[in-house]
Amino acid sequence: MRKSPLGLVACLIASSLVAQDAEIDHENWDRAQILSALSGLQLSPELECETEAIGSSAWTGLQDSIADLHHGPLSPYDGIVFPNYHYVQIEHIVARKEADESGLCSRGEEAREQFAADLLNLTLAPGSLNASKGDGDAHDIEIAESSLFRANLTEHGRCWWAAQTIRVKAKYRLTVDTDEKSALDSILENCTEAQVYRPKVLAGSDWVFRTEFLDALSGELSISPCADSITDASRLQAAASATSLHLPSVACVPRESPTSEGESDPDTPTVEPATDARAEQKAAQNACIQTLESRNLRTNCTNIRGNCSDVDPIMRGEPLYGSLRDTDNDGVVCETL
Repeated sequence: MRKSPLGLVACLIASSLVAQDAEIDHENWDRAQILSALSGLQLSPELECETEAIGSSAWTGLQDSIADLHHGPLSPYDGIVFPNYHYVQIEHIVARKEADESGLCSRGEEAREQFAADLLNLTLAPGSLNASKGDGDAHDIEIAESSLFRANLTEHGRCWWAAQTIRVKAKYRLTVDTDEKSALDSILENCTEAQVYRPKVLAGSDWVFRTEFLDALSGELSISPCADSITDASRLQAAASATSLHLPSVACVPRESPTSEGESDPDTPTVEPATDARAEQKAAQNACIQTLESRNLRTNCTNIRGNCSDVDPIMRGEPLYGSLRDTDNDGVVCETL
């Protein structure tokens, strides 16, 4: 549909305002600035947007840039650090659909692509949390009967998520409805000053285990930080093996001890890495993800079966698992592959 001259002027003004706001340091707004920005957001019901969402090419390859903001590959929602990107996804703090329905839809593809690739609005999250959060805003997640995303939020993660939502909406001059504004205000009411800032990996820290997988380990093992607390080689091997069966991305690994060049430390136990029997399957799943994206196909069991002949039934923690629904919560999806 052709835009009227008045509509074109409105779009140009909106683009100009976003460009001006890009020079503002939204990332470092303190709690008072965030609350002020929340009160200044325009109240409006969500609007329908018939335009297709901006595709993943806009933010492809930004994992390192996002991780740098957190001083490491951290999932800030649940406080988990990952040693690689195989088990995390790039997540939009304000979902693209939510942004479109809050005023971005009418501003043209350039503005929408800028939004989709803006580091202010990007973070890393396990696929399961990304899928659970979906397109929901703070109110949607608050009233959901059950929410894996809500259940796994740390106090810091919850506060930062709310604060960052406001930073992003203020930068792009997006609207909020009454329920969302009330939900954001309610979250921030209980947040400290420090909790509104981006969570970061502490210097020298090691990855930690997800709570739901601690049962795989002996109750005698000290978990945090795992590389320092497990000194016996056989126990460390057992911990790594047990965890790798459930969530390979957080398997405990020994830290290398500093030694003189060309010398080995006889007091440092030598631990062979746990064999990952599913390594080839995970590689096949990563290849399948690329295949489905290149063919613009949804990630479901039917499309996996028709396009990825090497993929077996998919287990919890594997690359494709977070994009699929485990309806019986048995840790396996696409059982008939």
